[in-house]
Parts: sequence; structure tokens; C-alpha cells
Amino acid sequence: MAEPRLRRRDLSPAAVAVRCLARGVGARVAAAAAGVLHGRLRQSSWRTEIEALAAMHRFHRQATRAARAVVPELCIDRRGVPWVSGTPRRAWFALGVASAWSHGFAMDAARRRAAGTLSELLGEPALDGDMLARRIGFAFYADRIAAALPADQRAVLDAYADGVNALFARAKPWEYTVLGLEPPTWSAAHSVLVAQDMFHQLTDPSGHELRARLDELTDGGAALIDRTLGATTAVHGGPAGDPEGSALLRRVLAAAHTAAADDVPARQEPAVGSNGWASGSVLANDIHLALGVPNPLMAAGATVDGALTRGFLRPGLPVFLAGATASLAWGVTRLCGRTSGRLPAGVRGTAPVVDRTEVLAAGGRSVRVRVRLADAGPVLSDGSVLRWLALEPGAVEFGLSGLARCETVAQACDVAVRSGAPPVSVLVTDRHGDAAWTAAGRMIRSGIGELVPPADVPRVAAGPDGVLVAANCDPAVALADGASVAENAYPHDRARRIAALVGAGLPTAAVQSDVDSSFYLPWREVFLPYLAKTPAVAAAVSAWDGTADVHASGLHYLVLMHRLVRARVTAALAPRIPADDLFGPGSLAALDAELAGIVAEGDPELTPPGFRDWPHLLRWAALAATRYLEQKLGPDAPAMPWGAVNRLGLRHPLSARLPRLRWAIDQPDLPRRGCQQSVDAAAAGFGAAMRMVGDPVTGSFRVSWPGGQSGDPLARGHRSLLPAWLAGRLVELTPPRGSARR
Repeated sequence: MAEPRLRRRDLSPAAVAVRCLARGVGARVAAAAAGVLHGRLRQSSWRTEIEALAAMHRFHRQATRAARAVVPELCIDRRGVPWVSGTPRRAWFALGVASAWSHGFAMDAARRRAAGTLSELLGEPALDGDMLARRIGFAFYADRIAAALPADQRAVLDAYADGVNALFARAKPWEYTVLGLEPPTWSAAHSVLVAQDMFHQLTDPSGHELRARLDELTDGGAALIDRTLGATTAVHGGPAGDPEGSALLRRVLAAAHTAAADDVPARQEPAVGSNGWASGSVLANDIHLALGVPNPLMAAGATVDGALTRGFLRPGLPVFLAGATASLAWGVTRLCGRTSGRLPAGVRGTAPVVDRTEVLAAGGRSVRVRVRLADAGPVLSDGSVLRWLALEPGAVEFGLSGLARCETVAQACDVAVRSGAPPVSVLVTDRHGDAAWTAAGRMIRSGIGELVPPADVPRVAAGPDGVLVAANCDPAVALADGASVAENAYPHDRARRIAALVGAGLPTAAVQSDVDSSFYLPWREVFLPYLAKTPAVAAAVSAWDGTADVHASGLHYLVLMHRLVRARVTAALAPRIPADDLFGPGSLAALDAELAGIVAEGDPELTPPGFRDWPHLLRWAALAATRYLEQKLGPDAPAMPWGAVNRLGLRHPLSARLPRLRWAIDQPDLPRRGCQQSVDAAAAGFGAAMRMVGDPVTGSFRVSWPGGQSGDPLARGHRSLLPAWLAGRLVELTPPRGSARR
């Protein structure tokens, strides 16, 4: 149960740093002792924990010796950051060794999540995800994608895989010892699977279904997820909302409620994406991902043929997703690009080439999965085929690695628009003071199913103020024919807030740490009249200060009530997709202020199915939220500040298996500021996997990250920069002068 009050030692960066240091020392001492005693205590009730600690001790020593033997030039600094140098092949080989040491188990989990074999590591909780991955056929298409990669990219993947395997051959990550398994032999296809796993996290294979549903409800309804309706012009951050958006939303809701003959399932609010902005030559980037231990991104430095690149990799992918060189800085944010469509049976590529039943078993549960795959994609329940770019050669590749070789913004944009990846917005600045936005990754042109040619992908240069903002709101940037490159899937408050703060001259770190949550202010006015029967909740919500600071009161009620009401109001918009198909209903999260206005007006014609009127819905949401939070948090729930509810919760995948070692393998569970709609975005298990500020003019490159650089609990990088990340502080990332011990 969360605590009604926050402890001072949980809020002090110095105290958090001391706690992290103490945990690290304790883990080293306990592992060393276990290494000596584990053979003598076979009957101990702590046998599992002692063997796990002994495995950590053994792996740490073996990995240290292995790294020194195979890549003596590899330098790991005091924060756990690997620094490598040499030819491209040698550098990627060394980064493969470093990735296997710090993230070997996590890399394998990511590729297994796509391959549909994660339950072999994590048991029954991963079984449903494995069933979906098998039916999508990621592994089948990954082999085709790997075989079609350009020779230069394949050489990089092979060098990286050789480095991973060199480490695995000499040191088995401790998690495999605990599970009684062996690490994989890494291959180029495994890196493709990690890329597909990221594709799955960042793209929605059901966007085309939502478009079809909206157009079915009312003529032109799909305009709700097109360019400018309720949107913000991403690259400049200014409002470009169209009053037509609210009227169209009303028409679509009215048609949906009239057509609804039965109840429709509520949908989860989508997790927010990332932030990026450029101001002059300064580029800031916060990549938001699912968080855990170790951190999903790895900071690294590579000097290739004399040129230094500093940045962040997704372990398993030999690509600097964000980073800086002496000439350029770049960062990425999620772009909800169109990547999917439904192909009718009988057209080319839709004949099944795989039709088999597979049996999956874990934790005493056994399931049978029918796998039907065509050349063009997985076969759906009605015989049609899901076309999804995550499964196509050319749409999944590693061309973004070329950004590190660019000298100018123009060159970087040329590389970005030709790369295959999950669609992302790319912001770049260079040493000449130029800045630009463009989109990377393949996208399907609306209506005709063809890919958008690289030459047609929009590019936008910084305006007179030198400011560009990209915070998942880029559909306002259109192709030459007026079509958008992405779906209008997010509220745009973060982009507006970033643009305002940058325009006001706030320091970059202060912008990245901003927790303004005025997104919920209209909803507070909607909900307050319906909290009269719960005076304590009403008082907490009334006293809310408009932020997601750790001391904010009542925000947990607003967040939950908003989620409940929005899900009920928009549920009727969900596409009617068979339950056993491969994707869920698309989600409309934009136009939130317009929706709040509709709810406040209470038009009886728009009352959601299942409720007598709007007051009935709002009373239900207030009561449901109150009961849920009291059950979860106890009777003191109204008095709890946001930081007592919103917790860090960074856990290792084996945390549940080793509960008595959570102090050693997890991060401290601390109060956390931010919410889904603040610039400093936060949700359960989600947030900024890195913060970066790069300036190619000054050469500065400042960073922070949350979950530690390493999954090795005995490594110095296991808890590095967590206190700085929590405090919103950045540190300069510079190459070390000499080698540092791991």
C-alpha cells in the first residue's frame, strides 16, 4: 500500500544517491560471499537466492575477463558507458560485446517477445503475448527481412552479432543460470526481431480499421485522425486547431450511438510518445519507452575512423537512435505513420504459405495456436490478409545508422527519408546553426496503398525564431497533395507547452522536467459537481494545483475519472473487429479539449450507450474511481499526494522469481513526478528512457537515464544516473581519458 505522506529521504537526490551506492556495495559483498558459500549451503531456505548471487558473481568476473581478452580497447567509464574505437567492423564488434555484457538477457527477451518464445524465459505471464507473436509471424518474416538487407547493413549486423556471441561464449549472463538455460547464438535475424519488437511498440496495425469505421459512421469521418483537426503544427508548436473538429466529432459520436446495438469494450488510453525540439543549434530529445531494469536504451560512444559519435542504442540494434557528432545532433520521437492495411483474399501475395497449429505451454497452461501466414502478411479470420510494414523487407532495415556519417542537416534528412524503421519524426541540427524536421521510416500513402516515395516525405526547416517542436503531433505536416503522413492520434498539449517554455527562454533541463498538467483542468470542472457525496475526494481535487508534482493532491482521481469517461464516450467508435483477429480497435486520443466541451454541455443525443444521461455517466465514473482507489490504496487515498501513488517501479524481469533479492536487482521504488500529459511524461512502467541535449556548435552532449546502464547488479552502471534522472539533472558525457573498471 502506498504511504499517505512522502518521506524526505525519497525526495532528496543526495539521499537517493547514497541509497543506490549502499545497494551496489551490498550486492557486491553478498555476491562475493555467495560465491564462496553456495556449495556449502545446499539445504538452506535461501538456496535459490544464494545460487543467484553466486551466478552474478561468476558472470561479472567472467565478463570482465572476456571483454579484456576479446576487445582490450573497450573502455567502460564509471557510469557504465562503453567507449570503443577502430574501423566500423571493429567498433560494432566491441559494442556487441558491451551490449551482451550489460543487456544480454534483455536483448534476448526483446527478440523472444517478437519470436513468440518469451514464455520460455518468463513463464505463463508471457504466454498470451507469445500466442499473438506466433500468429503475426514475426520470426517467419524476420528471416526474409534479414536476407534482403543491403550488404553494408548486413556487415554491421554480422559484426555486432559476432561481438555478442564472443561475450556469450565466455560468460553466461546470470539470469540464464537462474533459469537453467543457455544464451542464444545471436544472428542478424535476431536484430531484425528486436527491430520488429520496437515496431510493434511504436506503430498501430489497426489504424486503417479506425479510419474505415469513422468513414462508415459519417462521410469524411476519418478526417478526425487527419492533419489539422484539433491538431498542433508539430514543427513550430503553434495551435492550428480547426473548429470543424468539434463539429465533426459530434456527428461521428451521434452516428456511433445511433448505430450501436450492443455494448462495446472500453479501450485503454494509448501511452504517450516522446519529446523533441530544436532551438538554434541546440537539440533536446526525451525518448519515452516502457522502462525496466536494465534501461531499454544504452548510452555509448564510438570513434570510427577518427570521428566520435555519442548517443543511445537500443541493445540488439546496431544503430544510434539519437546522438551527436562534431557536425550534427539528432533525435527521434514517435510518429503515428500509416503502416497497415487489409488486403482482400485473392489478390497477389494473399495465398497462405504457412498453415499449421503450434502448441505453447508454460506454468501448467497449454494452448494451441493456429498460424496462417501469406507472403503479404498474416491471414485474418475472414481470409483477408493484414499488410503491416513491420513484416516487409525494406520497411525494416538499419539505414538510420547513416546519420552518424552526415555533416549537414540536408544530408541527414536525405538519410532519414530513405531509411526503413518504425515511422519516427527526426529532428536534426548542425554546426552551421541549421535545424530541420522530417520523417524516417516507410509509410503507406492514404487511399492507394503505395509507399510514400522518399522524395515526397515532407521536410521543414526552422522558422525565424529557430524553434522546432515534435511531440507526437506531426500529422499537421502534409504531403504535396495535401494528404497527411500520419494519424492524428495524440493530444497536443505537450507540444504547445514545450513551444511556450522554449519561447520564454527556459533552460532545456527545466523544459524537460516540466510537470504542468493543465490538460486536466477542463475535466476538473466537469467532475467536481459529482463528487459531493465524497467530500474528502472533492477537497483533494479542488486543491489540485494544476501540476503533476509529487506533492500534488487529487490528480490520481482526475486521471482515472478522465480515463473512464473518455473510454465510455469513444467506445462506440471502435471498429467491429472479430475478437480472434490480430489487432485491437484503433484509438482516438486527440481532440480531448473538444471532448471535454461535449461532456460538459451534456447533449442528450450523445449520451453513451448504457447510461440514462450524462449525469449518470459522471456519477458512475466518480463512484468507480473512488471505490477503485480506496481498494488499491486504502481509506487514506484522498489524502495521498501524487508522488505516493505515482511510483518509479523499475523492476528486473526476474524480480517476481527472486523477491528476496529485489533490493539487489531492482531500482529503489521512489516517488515520481509527471503524468501522461505533462512534458515530463510518466505512467506505470513508462517514461523517459533517456534525456539528451546536444549542441554541435559547442560540442556539449548532456544526458541522463533512469534504469542504469547495466543488468549486471555488480556493475558500476547498474544504478548510474538514477538520482540525476529523478532530479531532472543532466550530466556531460565525455570520453574517459583512461580505462575504468566495470
